[in-house]
Amino acid sequence: MRYRNYIPAKKHWFDMYTRNFKEKYWEPRLKVPTSRIQVDKSLLSYQNEVSDPAVMNIVLNFDRELWIPITVNKDYYLLDGQHRLLAAKQLGLNYIDVVIQDTEMLNAA
Repeated sequence: MRYRNYIPAKKHWFDMYTRNFKEKYWEPRLKVPTSRIQVDKSLLSYQNEVSDPAVMNIVLNFDRELWIPITVNKDYYLLDGQHRLLAAKQLGLNYIDVVIQDTEMLNAA
């Protein structure tokens, strides 16, 4: 199954990060090249291993309503969404929506 090279996330997923906070802990960024996103497993929110069946489930049962942006830090290192990132690549997406987390500001709060 191959989609066009970009499938935008729905606006309400970004709102969940931005609407209830005074500070800009999270900044939505649209259409980021998947090749720009780097992975350092020590930075991941959850230290779980990639589950190939979970990735395949996302690919085979793709639902745009459930297409949640991944979370990265300011240097575009993945913080959350390793299965979604791999699914995006398997779907042939060259771009993905992300939420940039200002980890320093969030930790200082």
